[in-house]
Amino acid sequence: MDAIVRALTRRSARGRDEEDDAADEDDVRAFVGVIEKYREQPTVLDPMLGGVIEPLMDAVARASTEANENANAKANANACCRALDALSSVRGWKTCVRFYPNAAKYLEPAVRLLREARVRGDNTWETQRVLTSWLSILALAPFDLVSIDSAIDPHSSRSKIPSVVSDLMRECKHFLGDPSAVRDVAAQTLAKLLTRPDMSEALREFMTWSSATLRGDVNDEKEREMIFLVPGVLRALAAIYKIGSREQLLPYAEGNWDDAQYCATRLSLAKRSTMVRQLSIKLASRVGLVFMKPRVVSWRYDRGARCLQDNLSGAMQKPPTKQLTTAADEDDKCDVHMAVDDIVEICLVGLRDAETIVRWTSAKALGRISSRLPRDFGDEVVGAVLACLSVIESDSTWHGACLALAELARRGLLLPNRLVEAVPRCMDALIYDVRRGAHSIGAHVRDAAAYVCWAFARAYEPGVFEPFVDQLAPRLLMISCFDREVNCRRAASAAFQEAVGRLGKFPHGIDIVTVADYFSLGSRTRAALTVAPFICQFEEYRRSLLEHVLDTKLTHWELATRQLATKTIRALGNLDPQWIGDVGIKTVLSRATSSDLSTRHGAVLSIGEMLLVTQRAKTKLEDDCFERVADLVQSMEREKMYKGKGGEIMRGATCRLIECVFLCCDENHKIDSKATDAFVYFAEESLQCCNGDVQAAASDAIAAFTETNYASRGSHRAHCLLLRHAEIVVNDLVGVVRRGSALVLGGFPVTSLLAAKNSEDKSATLRAVITALSVATKPEEDVEMRDAETRVNATISLSELSVKLMCAECHDIDDDDIAFVSDTAIATLLGCLYDYSVDNRGDVGSWVRESAMKCFPVLVAALQMRNALAADQSQNIMTALLKQAFEKIDRIRCQALVTLVQLVRGGDAIRVRMRVQAKLTVHALSGVPDYDVLQCCLPATVETAPDASHVSTIFATLTPVLGAEAYVNAALSGWFLSCGSVGDSLVRFSTDALLRAIRRFEGLPDIVVASIIQDLCQNKHVDRVTVPALRVCDALISHGALDQAHTHAIQLIEAIRCECFSSRDISKLVTGSACLAHFVGAADSVVHESASMGLLALMANRFPRVRCAAAEHLYIALLAVAEPSRGTENAAETLSLNSWDAPPSVMKETRKIIYSLLGLDLPAFMLKASGKLRDRRADERENSTYASLVGDTGY
Repeated sequence: MDAIVRALTRRSARGRDEEDDAADEDDVRAFVGVIEKYREQPTVLDPMLGGVIEPLMDAVARASTEANENANAKANANACCRALDALSSVRGWKTCVRFYPNAAKYLEPAVRLLREARVRGDNTWETQRVLTSWLSILALAPFDLVSIDSAIDPHSSRSKIPSVVSDLMRECKHFLGDPSAVRDVAAQTLAKLLTRPDMSEALREFMTWSSATLRGDVNDEKEREMIFLVPGVLRALAAIYKIGSREQLLPYAEGNWDDAQYCATRLSLAKRSTMVRQLSIKLASRVGLVFMKPRVVSWRYDRGARCLQDNLSGAMQKPPTKQLTTAADEDDKCDVHMAVDDIVEICLVGLRDAETIVRWTSAKALGRISSRLPRDFGDEVVGAVLACLSVIESDSTWHGACLALAELARRGLLLPNRLVEAVPRCMDALIYDVRRGAHSIGAHVRDAAAYVCWAFARAYEPGVFEPFVDQLAPRLLMISCFDREVNCRRAASAAFQEAVGRLGKFPHGIDIVTVADYFSLGSRTRAALTVAPFICQFEEYRRSLLEHVLDTKLTHWELATRQLATKTIRALGNLDPQWIGDVGIKTVLSRATSSDLSTRHGAVLSIGEMLLVTQRAKTKLEDDCFERVADLVQSMEREKMYKGKGGEIMRGATCRLIECVFLCCDENHKIDSKATDAFVYFAEESLQCCNGDVQAAASDAIAAFTETNYASRGSHRAHCLLLRHAEIVVNDLVGVVRRGSALVLGGFPVTSLLAAKNSEDKSATLRAVITALSVATKPEEDVEMRDAETRVNATISLSELSVKLMCAECHDIDDDDIAFVSDTAIATLLGCLYDYSVDNRGDVGSWVRESAMKCFPVLVAALQMRNALAADQSQNIMTALLKQAFEKIDRIRCQALVTLVQLVRGGDAIRVRMRVQAKLTVHALSGVPDYDVLQCCLPATVETAPDASHVSTIFATLTPVLGAEAYVNAALSGWFLSCGSVGDSLVRFSTDALLRAIRRFEGLPDIVVASIIQDLCQNKHVDRVTVPALRVCDALISHGALDQAHTHAIQLIEAIRCECFSSRDISKLVTGSACLAHFVGAADSVVHESASMGLLALMANRFPRVRCAAAEHLYIALLAVAEPSRGTENAAETLSLNSWDAPPSVMKETRKIIYSLLGLDLPAFMLKASGKLRDRRADERENSTYASLVGDTGY
């Protein structure tokens, strides 16, 4: 940055040449780029502000004094001002202006330079803003401005306004109507200028002009100007009343109050302009302060000395020595200007405004004005503010009233006797949440209410506020833990922390503050499930939080809030299960059939969680509790609550309830067989729902049913259920139905697989289910029947059943069955890693691949327990995972890297979406080939693994794998897909990494070429593989990584020509022509002829773009031949002289000439076409005579 500043100022000092304008643009752009990095923390710039601003302002000051003599100085001053304006926009112009030169000699030159910048107009707004802010400092010269004015007439009257002041006022008045940020700076400059003691005449003139401007007639043509000018004038007046003295402004107060009242109430612009309303209230409040003498009223509440140590220790404080009295209060004897009443009324109206900035300005105005009012008048203001906190008022009014209440309390104007009324209103505001359509409003009200609580904590003594602690503390903690908006949670936490420090009366305050801090409350889930249970350890808050969740969050309109509340009621209920049994369950059971969807859904969701809480704690429930729950499911079915709006989410909630009921069944709590059948029927019906969450809940319900009621070996009901779903997952034609059955199979226990009477039937059942799931993971031949979600669910369920079988303690499983399960599971998961199916949603096969990779660590750990993992299977797993680790999708690379780390390093298996209870540990697959290479390039743990979505790191991390012979081909196969993709950054980083690897590993170029040939030959016309391979081939040869005289060159060319043959993919054909062109100049005649023949064949393609690209590539290749022959030169000339977007039939003869010039034989398709053409012409000649016509007519 210093270098940029020196460059700008150096050009100013030495003069300018033709290149300086462009250099200024580059320097300013670089300066702005550096400064913008500090926008979030602009105070970091403070130590260097002087060193940056002073040289730039010296250049501007020099330009202002030399502007008449040096025309180039203006251009450089403009560049410096652009840099200064960028700095001011980041750090603030009021901070930067402190470093501007303040010598009085610069006043007139600066005004002149400002006028010239305004006249120039375009692209000088930065200069105007910087010069105007500079004049705000120069206008504070500590002596009479008449002595500075060079144009003053010594014989004129001293009452005349100096010309420099008139010029400056004229410029600032013009800028008051400017829509840019210079308007605010001009208002401040005018305020500092006109409030000088020697500017009374200028002030009178400006007041007259401003009143005429504000009250002028506004027609349609002038309205466009007034919409910017009126806010500018109001801002200037407000700034004048902020800076000027009361004696100086009192003569104009009446007129300015009338102007402010007119703008706020009668001006038509006020209805549409938020800024006009806000500035009118600001001006009115400052005029009102001028009407009253500055004083500190004796009736305000004064807390006195504050000691944090005394607050935390709970020490008794002495009562305040200063007593509040009314009879002896001299403030009541003072007179209040009659306009103050109207000013207060305007501020109260402003509290109801729809815009936050207007409400905030009104709240501050009320606080300032009330601090000078008599006690009775001030108490009336407080009462009016409290009256705004009514149920009939809008959310804007509640927000404005909370802001005003906080301002009054912060200034000690809310007396303790008003707290009885104010605290309950504040508590209502803390939970203000009104639903409006598909959303709710009230977050800004709750945030402002937390601000009120913060102000209470700072304003009152502990003894005064102690009666309200028990009410306010639980309410603040409710908002801190359960509010859906992060800013409200943090605001309530800040208010609670302030109250703990200032008042010291909140129970367990320090313990709670250390846990419920700014960062822990940032996550909504963490606040509800971690912080709230900690707070509920204290009895003072437990019931309040439980009741808040039960009454407010379980009936909330948002689905996510209700779901989180269900988890919360379970976490908090574990601390008070008796309350759950006595109060909670009864309450939600009464709500379960409510007509309101939100209430009904939250109740059904929470019933199951509460049953689990009471079951764990052995809490006694009413005898008919389970019967009421069973009747509830059937009654909702009868009332058709599972259909129509909200039917799906009610199904999901009911399935969760059924699962919890099955989990809670024991000897003391049972349900009859009829209810059980109804539950199972409902869960199976829900499996056919297209909503994935509903299917998952139904699957868990059936799994709970089979685990609890039918876990014994002798039961056959679950066995029959298992076989039926195994048949559905293979034979059903509807994808949604297969999807649900594939998901539910993984939840069955091992006992249901082995429920047959004899060993043969057990083995047959086991193999039938495993085979069905394996078949379901493969894409169907009929594209219309394919369902990616079915394959994902089948992959997970197959892994779950396999793991359960491996971990089962029973000895009824034969070794042959173990081998069958292990081989089938491994082969199936490996096959899933090659699922690249695509539909209208994109690469849906990636879902299957990702699920398979998540299942591998758990499956491998289970197989290792039975020693059922063969060495070749381990190698195949590593090979397939390394291929995925280099592919183009970020999340696939991330999951592949995580799985590789688990298998290579070992450790506890990470289970994702798997219903497996056993703790599994993966033992490192140290027996795989080149294990040391894998250890070298992979991180030690999953936590320390690099982010594989960052392509700049993942390819560099895994590059050593290319040195391992066992994995190099698989790694290159995935690498090619990344290098040949369409993502710019992915292609760049992956290609660069491959080029570095080719230079690093000897012999790798041969392997790369062989891998490209293999991909092209094994995946003929599979564009997903072949197009990236062609792009990689082109890129590597272009970068010189592969030699055109390679030993496998002819094989590569033939593979490329074969892939391009009969293809209709234009991008593939263009890329193929580019690859072939690299071999045209090869010394080997066979390679040269094959490449040239391929390009000439593409020049006859049906697509004009392909023909043009092939001709262009051939032309460039022929020009690059080291020693061209005469025929080569003529062929290149022929290529350049013809337009190859013409139809192929037109260019056929030209292509024949090129064949001849290059010494190539005509291909068979051209010879065949030529023979047919000769036969057709002979027929035409034979039939064109008069004799043939006579013969045809029969004569």
